[in-house]
Amino acid sequence: KVADLAPFVDHAKKTVTSSTGELKLDYGKGILTVNTARAQGVSGALKLAGATDLKDLSVSSDLDLGHIIAVALDAQPLATSGRILLQVMSEEQETGHRTEPVGATVKRIVNLGTDPWQVRELNGTVRFKRVDSAQLKVTALDFNGYPTGSVGTAQEFKLQPTTLYYLIAP
Repeated sequence: KVADLAPFVDHAKKTVTSSTGELKLDYGKGILTVNTARAQGVSGALKLAGATDLKDLSVSSDLDLGHIIAVALDAQPLATSGRILLQVMSEEQETGHRTEPVGATVKRIVNLGTDPWQVRELNGTVRFKRVDSAQLKVTALDFNGYPTGSVGTAQEFKLQPTTLYYLIAP
């Protein structure tokens, strides 16, 4: 079936919305929001986006470019899930990566760089709207998914500068 896509594209507001309304791209501001039952988050110009209010959580960050997304690990909606993974990321670059200008808007890569990769310090606040959010523990995880320490509760917690993964569970 071929559908008319005109209702999903708003050229004046510079937005594209999925047919379900669960994905929204604001190409004017550079922000993508995901707002499904089992996954919710925001990606892009987070500082410009300001506080982003989603169905089951609210996120805010001062990152110029970043990604914050919560995903249910037990195939349940975020509103009732017993295990949620929150993933955070920002700009990354190899150590020693260098470019040189070739033109006004074009650069040439002079050095690809090497490991380790460098990531901008992360920041932000996440608030889950669930009635039981104060009882949900937030645990910081390392790169391999092992716990590194408690961060607080899902009612509201601050993102740590070097933590990419969080487990939210009772």
